[in-house]
Amino acid sequence: MKKLISLFLCLPLMIFSSCSKSSEKKTNIKNQDPAAKVEEEYFSPYTGEKITKETYNKIPFMVIIENSKDARPQSGLINADIVYETMAEGGIPRFIALYHKEDSEKIGPVRSARPYFLDIAIENKLPFAHCGYSEEAKERIEKENLPSLNEFKYGNAYWRDKNRIYEHSLYTSSSKLRGLIKEKNISITPKSSLKFNKDYWQTNNLPAAASATLKLNKYYTTSYIYKNGLYYKYISSDQCLNREDSAPLTASNIIIQITDITLQKDGLHLDIKLIGEGEAYIISNGKFVKCKWFKKDSNSNTILLDEQNKEIPLSPGKTWWNIIDKKSQIEIK
Repeated sequence: MKKLISLFLCLPLMIFSSCSKSSEKKTNIKNQDPAAKVEEEYFSPYTGEKITKETYNKIPFMVIIENSKDARPQSGLINADIVYETMAEGGIPRFIALYHKEDSEKIGPVRSARPYFLDIAIENKLPFAHCGYSEEAKERIEKENLPSLNEFKYGNAYWRDKNRIYEHSLYTSSSKLRGLIKEKNISITPKSSLKFNKDYWQTNNLPAAASATLKLNKYYTTSYIYKNGLYYKYISSDQCLNREDSAPLTASNIIIQITDITLQKDGLHLDIKLIGEGEAYIISNGKFVKCKWFKKDSNSNTILLDEQNKEIPLSPGKTWWNIIDKKSQIEIK
């Protein structure tokens, strides 16, 4: 029987440290023998999956990626550990994707920065790639000395795909951005406040979530369908694919963060409330949990809490994080 949930509800210089209480590196001593070899295990702070030391030591970064109809299918979203999706001008969302575990030979189309994308990059304490900015974002980048990897300044880290319309043709790659970050001597340690626990999502006491549909406005609807242990992403009725090989975009976790998204006085740009608290949903392993999100201030992490104010873990794997307006319609069934 369908469960319908309709909601009509209503950083100065970046410090590359973390408030994370989770451990990304563990030490095992076999058989408790003092002479035994010490083995270190490494886990991705962004996906919770076991990884090699070489992978753990990769430089993480973020990229702002376009999502207009002419920009689809995008390149490289399939390789991101976390993709944040939230509204931009014109009623169509935009993405800011976090890369660490997997390399991507092509990422884009790269698009311009907005203040709320800066907030997400600041929370993750990571440099971010983009092409231009709104005036408000430009002022913040300069005033707060944020680690911007702007194509206007660092053109060698980007290229144009001549097979695309110029406005949707800018691309970059993991190797180019990591090279630029090294050149700029930005020091980064992979860290995250996210918690992961596969067992949490094994219980049968949680309500089912075989699909989730988010109707953001009359122009845009996105949905996720659960199959083979993963959620497959769709926009309208079109399945989201990687441009180069037509592989489907999937995630182990879907986060829906509900907040206030309002127009600024210019009638064009948006304000998105990311500090405070509000309702949220976490969807994973064919189930969902209704919860709340909480962020104390601009220097704090966004945490997801249950009714007892305990943090809710995610399943190991990739995450798609949707930040939507409280007037949006949500259907989970």
